[in-house]
Amino acid sequence: MITIDLHGVRYRDVYGMLEKHCVRGETPFVVITGDSSTMKDIVHEVAKQFGLLIEDKLGNTGRVIIYEKNT
Repeated sequence: MITIDLHGVRYRDVYGMLEKHCVRGETPFVVITGDSSTMKDIVHEVAKQFGLLIEDKLGNTGRVIIYEKNT
């Protein structure tokens, strides 16, 4: 599973980092957000724009998993 670490990434650059994985359908993938609620909100917004879901990774609140909706 792909892991994208957003530590040190500016908020404005997050979309570009996540976009290619969302467009290519390379899901699920893990995004390390750290404890930043703003970063989590941005990641959630990007996932939503591509029709993907997001959930906290169990045991680590600084990571989320982006995945496709089951149909």
